[in-house]
Amino acid sequence: MKKESIFDNRTFLMVLSVIMAFLAWLFVSMDSNDTKGKTITGVTVDMQEVDESIGKLGLSTISTEQIKVSVRVEGVVYDIGNLTASDIRVYPDISKVTTAGMHTVELKGEIRDSSKDVTIQEITPSSVQIKFDSLQTKTLDIKAKLSGYSAPDDYLIRDVSVSPSTVQITGPAEDISRISQCVVEKDIDEELTSSYSETLPLKFLDVDGNELELKYVVSDVTEARVTIPILKKKVVPVRLDFMNVPDGFQVDRLKFTLSNEEIEVAGPAESIDKYKEIPLGQIDIKSLELGKTETFEVKLPTGFVNTQNIQSVLVQFDSEGMIEKQFNVDNIIIQNVPLNYETESMTQEITNVRIIGPKDVVEGMVAGDIVATIDLQESSSVSSGQVELPVKISVPKKSQVWAVGDYRAIVSISETTVGSPTESTTETDS
Repeated sequence: MKKESIFDNRTFLMVLSVIMAFLAWLFVSMDSNDTKGKTITGVTVDMQEVDESIGKLGLSTISTEQIKVSVRVEGVVYDIGNLTASDIRVYPDISKVTTAGMHTVELKGEIRDSSKDVTIQEITPSSVQIKFDSLQTKTLDIKAKLSGYSAPDDYLIRDVSVSPSTVQITGPAEDISRISQCVVEKDIDEELTSSYSETLPLKFLDVDGNELELKYVVSDVTEARVTIPILKKKVVPVRLDFMNVPDGFQVDRLKFTLSNEEIEVAGPAESIDKYKEIPLGQIDIKSLELGKTETFEVKLPTGFVNTQNIQSVLVQFDSEGMIEKQFNVDNIIIQNVPLNYETESMTQEITNVRIIGPKDVVEGMVAGDIVATIDLQESSSVSSGQVELPVKISVPKKSQVWAVGDYRAIVSISETTVGSPTESTTETDS
């Protein structure tokens, strides 16, 4: 029986034939000078050298979108087979551009790898329009144009605020020159009882108020927040306080004339309802003289408004039926002497003490009604030696009278070495 050869196997012969044919085609293709055409799409136009060259003329390329083209190439089969868009450079020829404006420029191309035997046959489109201009930067105030809103009579509408308040724009000089103002606009159509706030897009208008389409202008912000402060109004009484009031003295019996006893203010609704009075400040009883007038600045909490613009209130002391009389006081008392110290008033008499009060009371007074008190507890420190200290004048047995002015006395203080603690109160001989 004859042994069967592998070449007698039909399947083997078919596979071998295909392999041989492929190798033959590959050999012929690699060694062939035949050329072939191909169209490559999506090739991005390279603008880098354009920007560098045009910048020397003081111009800039004004464009907001990337330009892409199709390129028809021709070359040997092997070189052209693997060619992609990234292997081709297409660029505008701006050699004839010398001025600002819209220019139609021809597109040129080249194969990035010069060793490839490929040529560019056609670029579609063959030219593009490019705008060249000098760039300018300008800063504009952002203005609010809001309409249709109102508030009840017992509310106050304050000026609209805009944040940010300015916008910086950059673009072609021609476009920048057309911009007259930047605004945010809205018709609110609402009665407001609380502050209103909203973020709105910016609009750029020409000198006639028409909105501009600015394709080549960029801005550092594109929107702004507008706020309309709405405050609730309220009439609030003023309050006057006193200091250095003698014990038992009834300040509510003093008569004053105020230029304004109440003031209309406005504030946030949640705060104004809790606001009961306007504190003016303090009157020092020691400085309250006959016919005295004091001026107090009106100060309101942050965020409140003085709707009547009353900046100050005049306070005049009504001295009708009051008189002033001077006394020489020798009734001097030293209080709150520390343990192991003894004191003596070197000042024997405080002269010309001015006392003010109702006429019938003051005329019936004598010097013995008045007490001059030196309180060591109010002194910052106690040390041996003679010390000048403030004196508090009081009239314990007479109501509605007070001393005007500041008085001082010299006190001798010494530290005791033996014996029991000294009395806490020392009185000079009358």
